Amino acid sequence: MLKLFCLCILIFCYVKITAQNNFTFSHDNYSGINSAVLSPTQPFLNSNPWDVNLISADILLQNDYAYISKQNVLGLLNAEIKVANPKKNIRGESQPNIFDFYNKERADLLMNTDIMGPSFSMTANIKEKKYVFGLFSRMRAQGSVLKLDNYFRFGNEMIPQPEDYKMNPFSSAVMSWNEIGLNAATEIFPYSDKHWILGVNLKYEIGLDAGNVISNKDIDLSATEPAPTDDPDYMNIYASNYDVSLSYITNYDFENNRYEYKQNGSGLGLDIGITMMDKDKREDEYNSKFSLNVLDIGSVNFKNGANHIFRNGNTIWLQNNPVFKDEDFESPEDYLRKISKEAYGDENASFAGNGFKIGLPTSLNANYSQRIKKNHFINFNWIQRIPVFKNSVKRNNLINANYSVQKEAIGYGVSTSLSEYKHLYFGGYLRLGPVILGSENLFPMFFKHKQLHAAAFYLAIKLYPFWDNEFKRHRRQKCDCEK
Repeated sequence: MLKLFCLCILIFCYVKITAQNNFTFSHDNYSGINSAVLSPTQPFLNSNPWDVNLISADILLQNDYAYISKQNVLGLLNAEIKVANPKKNIRGESQPNIFDFYNKERADLLMNTDIMGPSFSMTANIKEKKYVFGLFSRMRAQGSVLKLDNYFRFGNEMIPQPEDYKMNPFSSAVMSWNEIGLNAATEIFPYSDKHWILGVNLKYEIGLDAGNVISNKDIDLSATEPAPTDDPDYMNIYASNYDVSLSYITNYDFENNRYEYKQNGSGLGLDIGITMMDKDKREDEYNSKFSLNVLDIGSVNFKNGANHIFRNGNTIWLQNNPVFKDEDFESPEDYLRKISKEAYGDENASFAGNGFKIGLPTSLNANYSQRIKKNHFINFNWIQRIPVFKNSVKRNNLINANYSVQKEAIGYGVSTSLSEYKHLYFGGYLRLGPVILGSENLFPMFFKHKQLHAAAFYLAIKLYPFWDNEFKRHRRQKCDCEK
């Protein structure tokens, strides 16, 4: 399976459980610190003086490489899933519960997880000016490879690979990390007719695992019939004329088959946003607001990560190579050194030192909200990735529109999203006291899909210490009447 050139890509080539922020709930005026990761100014709009998030996670199932046929998410709990085998006439097109492949010529493979741990925000009045400060913790993992030349489609369809094939250049990156962030927001331009709010998140990044693969030019792949003693289902595949660089670091202990948590990298991140809001002075709700945010500016440096470069070496026998038959590789480094010996006759020749950097998934987030009537709002989001560094993980592009009703004890809304400008999803959320439930792609949870490749579910548990309400705020307001 071209393990050398696609070592990091393979983790994206199966159905993934991922997570992303719930956009519908993020516009809720009571979303508090949960919304800071998408718009650093949003916690400023929370009328409660304190806001505490105990735990929140948005679980998303999304994949345009593979699917499960004729099934829904809840049905997977008791389903027996089989892998497609065209030679045995096991196909997702005609049978349920089959793990099958789209087999497109190119694939965009994206992975994103985001879990917020204990976090809080608070309001402070300093010299009669309102400030909101917050502290949040997150567990994140993201990975991406865009416009991958899908050479795997031949093996998935169990048809012979072409005798000669040029695999186009590609780049991929994956990283898991923890994040501790400080949020701050306040109003600026006090004499303006509009309310202008400036918000920032300063973040310390704790790198855990990371890797990237970059192929700088076409790889020449050739295929021949296997020898009589080899598996007849797999062709002999060879690679030549390659220029591939690979870097990685991981906490997984391959010798003992366990994950050992430790910090492997560090870095700084920045989110910055500005909001223009039209709001009457004595009204609790705004009439409209527009917000522009740049998220995830920064990178994580992995000083001890291993780098390998494979460039213009010998032709490498990738599949059915007897040298690797029954070989028990102890780690990725062990495998790469064996490949280096095949390419250069020296298992250390490909090693290019230690240390590499992965950029954060920088993106632009623009959103607009309009009040329709009391407690009723329509909201629009546009997120576009704008990677800053060459080796950056990338988030998905997204357009989202939602309608929400936002009251103090309850909130709810419906939404529609267009992911990567081609996948259309429908969802919504419900906030009932301290519990928030939602989904940006609700239908696959309950209804069977011909090709199940996407679903989402959001859950958050919050606390609102020192709960505020409209009556209390009205009592605190200064009277504008003449004495």
